[in-house]
Amino acid sequence: MDAWGRASVLRALLWLALLGVGRTASASVVLIGSNVTLSFPAVEAEFAPPIKGSGVCGVLYLADPIDACSQLVNEANRLPNASSPFALIVRGGGCSFEEKVRRAQKAGFKAAIVYDNKADGNLVPMAGHSAGIKIHAVFVSKVSGELLQNYAGSTNVELWIIPSFEDSAWSIMAISFISLLAMSAVLATCFFVRRHRIRRERPRAPRVREFHGMSSRLVKAMPSLIFTAVLEDNCTSRTCAICLEDYNVGEKLRILPCCHKFHALCVDSWLTSWRTFCPVCKRDARTCTAILTDLRNYPSGASLLLSSSIFFGCNTRTVKVRRV
Repeated sequence: MDAWGRASVLRALLWLALLGVGRTASASVVLIGSNVTLSFPAVEAEFAPPIKGSGVCGVLYLADPIDACSQLVNEANRLPNASSPFALIVRGGGCSFEEKVRRAQKAGFKAAIVYDNKADGNLVPMAGHSAGIKIHAVFVSKVSGELLQNYAGSTNVELWIIPSFEDSAWSIMAISFISLLAMSAVLATCFFVRRHRIRRERPRAPRVREFHGMSSRLVKAMPSLIFTAVLEDNCTSRTCAICLEDYNVGEKLRILPCCHKFHALCVDSWLTSWRTFCPVCKRDARTCTAILTDLRNYPSGASLLLSSSIFFGCNTRTVKVRRV
């Protein structure tokens, strides 16, 4: 599972844990007899084992003393038909819930039902330490406890302590949600792993070689001339081959090593941004850099007679060039 899937599962588990922190486990105490059936809401003790499955069944007996703040006199092995005795205990008496349940367990009872001693009291989870506690324990209201006293010691009625349906439904929903989330994380992981493998196995397209044109300094070092008329050198035409515009008298032309001439602005842009060869004959314009470097050292603004055959090997007549 990748980092994203693990993080999602951890967030979900944390969220579910936070929901369950302040939540108490509810239960029901059900009395079933030949002609009576009573149900009482209850809250499980936090320190006692949780009630699972269909619940536990037993016979109810009244604790002696009823507050269980001292050792119980009526031990379970001395009670008649006490195969699974439950102890009914009242709250208060100067001892804690945990002490009451431990004394009931020591006396041999299988469960402890503690009822409130206040009529307007709310059902609260009984707190305590769980070490050594093996019997179930629930807390009911004062009204429920007083009604249960009427059936204490009756062997012809059964007392059931069952977990609340809401708890079971909540647990099923939580498990289903976590399972769905885990399955989603696994599927997402498989998808991303497969996608990564496909990308690795896919042939990569060859990289396009980047174009590096001539530098502006080198281009401007090439000889240039001021157009006056068409020359009979087979290299100077009436029209620029790049922009297809006719030359006008006084325009600046750039001379390439192949002796072809173009508008200076047109061919400068061509050589620095597009290609490094002549647009007409395809000859590389970078073949005479040494001669062009010497030309840069000539005084600016001076006029000189240069033979194009000296620079580029052109078999033409002499032209007047003014370096600008």
